[in-house]
Amino acid sequence: MQDITTIGAAPTTVSGYFKAMAKHKSLIWVFALHELKGLYAQTYFGVLWAVIRPLITLAIFTVIFKFFLRVQTQSPYYLFAFTGILSWNLFSNIVVSASSAVLQKQDMIRKMYFPRLILPVSKILIACVEGGISLLLLLIMILIEHVNITVGLLSLPLFVLLNIICGFAVAVWMNGLNIRFRDLNQIMPTIIGIGIWVTPVFYPTAVIPDKYGFFLYINPMATVIKGYRFALLGEPFPELNCWYAILAIIAVGIGGIWYFIRTDDRMVDYA
Repeated sequence: MQDITTIGAAPTTVSGYFKAMAKHKSLIWVFALHELKGLYAQTYFGVLWAVIRPLITLAIFTVIFKFFLRVQTQSPYYLFAFTGILSWNLFSNIVVSASSAVLQKQDMIRKMYFPRLILPVSKILIACVEGGISLLLLLIMILIEHVNITVGLLSLPLFVLLNIICGFAVAVWMNGLNIRFRDLNQIMPTIIGIGIWVTPVFYPTAVIPDKYGFFLYINPMATVIKGYRFALLGEPFPELNCWYAILAIIAVGIGGIWYFIRTDDRMVDYA
């Protein structure tokens, strides 16, 4: 006899929800591959845009910060800046694309059931593809520049994971709230646009006066970017105070997943 899944108004348990996600895990790849193909469809350069976009950004800000503002860095400036760009782009791509993942599929969620958390997770895969291409390009630059590779490189997977967690923690809350409060989706790109300037993407943390250091410590992406530079460029490891923000964003992410699961069964009512 074929198994019958009953969908009721009562929210499922967290463990039951993740079991359902495991059962529908193939949808993650289906959604990701479908969107990845559409993302570069009918473009001349195709997936090369994943390289061209960050290189254009790098060129512009290298001119501004290196040659006009004369920002001094421990490693070659273009490597320093590209490390920050890579990390920030991964974060911002996850936030901007995954925050509206449920809204983008609202017609689908009215017609069929699957754990809606699959939708923002599939967006993470797309962002990771572009981030992986940029990371490979950065590693080639590092080899060409003969930067001394240290044992800190082994910590790179940790900071990539934290990078993804930071983006997902924001995106999962936005998905749960966006379905009811559509205005939130309009302001997120603006917040991301401002956020890059208060995060040490193009400038070292040393330029921030000590009395304003608190604002650095409450920004988890500052720690992530410093971690990337530690792993790839041999710069100092993030200070202990910076890690409080990382613990906070992990807690926010866990809370967001819980909220999303508790409201999953009601999303179709607002779609």
